Amino acid sequence: MQSEKTILVVGGDLRYAYTARALADKCSVHALGLMRQLPGVHCADTPGELPGCDILVLPMPVSEDGVTVHAPYAASPVLLRDLLPLLHPGALVLGGRFGKAEDFFRMAGYETDDYSRREEFALFNAIPTAEGAVGILLDELPRTLYGACVLVTGYGRIGRFLAMLLRSFGAEVTVAARRSADRARAEMNGCRAIPVSALAEEIGRFDAVCNTVPVCILTADVLAAMREDALILDLASKPGGTDREAAQKLGRRFVWALSLPGRTAPVTAGQTIARTVMQMLAERGLAP
Repeated sequence: MQSEKTILVVGGDLRYAYTARALADKCSVHALGLMRQLPGVHCADTPGELPGCDILVLPMPVSEDGVTVHAPYAASPVLLRDLLPLLHPGALVLGGRFGKAEDFFRMAGYETDDYSRREEFALFNAIPTAEGAVGILLDELPRTLYGACVLVTGYGRIGRFLAMLLRSFGAEVTVAARRSADRARAEMNGCRAIPVSALAEEIGRFDAVCNTVPVCILTADVLAAMREDALILDLASKPGGTDREAAQKLGRRFVWALSLPGRTAPVTAGQTIARTVMQMLAERGLAP
């Protein structure tokens, strides 16, 4: 049974089509800037075709420039300012990594909240990211993962799940982490562990390096010590963890895999966003 609250989903990649579909099971949902018609969802091409809304769900990232919504499938650019007339008084604006757009909505008098900062979102989102990373390794490496020496840099949510998947394939997994507690956890989970400070002396033994740290730890000196046939798979959000200019100069094989959940598992990723949004609404007494 649907609630009386109206949700507007604007922009984003394919996963947001499935976000809208999942939300439509319980709420009245409209969409703007999505690539397809969706069962149970009123999809519009322009803001003028839409009614007002109580909850606005924006993509991740919300905006690259603070002016337009990140909407790669929209027929024309979707401006943040054009969304304001669609918001009912007291409307809630939800998004992932707002950037400059957060100040824009707050200055207009609307509450914002970032679903990408929620722990449950980060945990569930790590699953399609790690699975997508394994898929890339299977495609790009000229050998099996079984018996391969793989380095995972960082042991957060993605690093932990990725290391577990790689071990299930029979890879020999080493984890590089700054914190001694993370290295201890990695060893307890069957991985070899090294400090980040040892990267330059250790990196030459690996067939692939999977980075999850969003600061540059794969520096020029580290990259120079790599094997020439090794693969770098950077899973970190911008600015990434690899000196890309140095990687290019050194001829290193490099894949920067941004937004993997939306590319490799949009159904699951969209359902995760919808689930998180419904939890955020429930905490405010707004969910059906």
